[in-house]
Amino acid sequence: MPPFVTEGVILRCADFQERDRLVTFYSDQRGKLRGVAKGAKASRKRFGANLDLLAHVRVYGFERANQALMRIEAADLLEYFHGIRNDLRAFARACYLAEWADGCSAERQPLPGLLPLILRVLAILEAGKDGEGLLRIFEVKALDLAGYRPRLDRCVACEGHLGGKGRILVHVERGGALCSSCAGERARGLWISLGTLRTLEDARRIPLDRLHRMALSSLAVEESRLLLRSFYEWHVGQVLRSSAFLESLGGAGSG
Repeated sequence: MPPFVTEGVILRCADFQERDRLVTFYSDQRGKLRGVAKGAKASRKRFGANLDLLAHVRVYGFERANQALMRIEAADLLEYFHGIRNDLRAFARACYLAEWADGCSAERQPLPGLLPLILRVLAILEAGKDGEGLLRIFEVKALDLAGYRPRLDRCVACEGHLGGKGRILVHVERGGALCSSCAGERARGLWISLGTLRTLEDARRIPLDRLHRMALSSLAVEESRLLLRSFYEWHVGQVLRSSAFLESLGGAGSG
């Protein structure tokens, strides 16, 4: 296949064989790609910090038919997010974001809008506005883009209204919230306040240029953390490894 140029964010990187680096990055043009940067481990002159985790880059590479890994020929650094790297909690949250985006995206299947979402949240973290509520907004938007969005505005079973107050049952396997009639008395699932469900619907719809203005209550942060992570793990089929470290820093406690 002919060479290509695409813009993306580095989601994962690791040493590969003796001299190379294995890099996973997401591009709205080409989806998630995995590639090998030849000689990147042996010498940083060619790539420098351009292939570091979370770097926003322009990648030059090419793909070969029937091969899973592309070849990365060069990468221009567009943004390094120094401020995030100098703040342990912000960096932990950014790594969590990268793992979430990695899990939600499939190789070579673009999710238009995911790259701008990632970059916007990273820019807010870079500015020092790193409340835990920002991650919840990212999570619900990323699930929506990936086609994994939970139905939270109406009953997923009968399409009826959920009710005007109280706590609502959300059933992960069925894909969303259930009204009292469909939930039944002994139904199992996550009981979430109606206010949190409405907040998540607002978060899903909010434009990217207004993300920094939206604040979540402590209750909404805690309830939606459990809810959204359950949907992620159900659809992606894996546990978020970075969550334990983030929570050890107190990352789940503030909005």
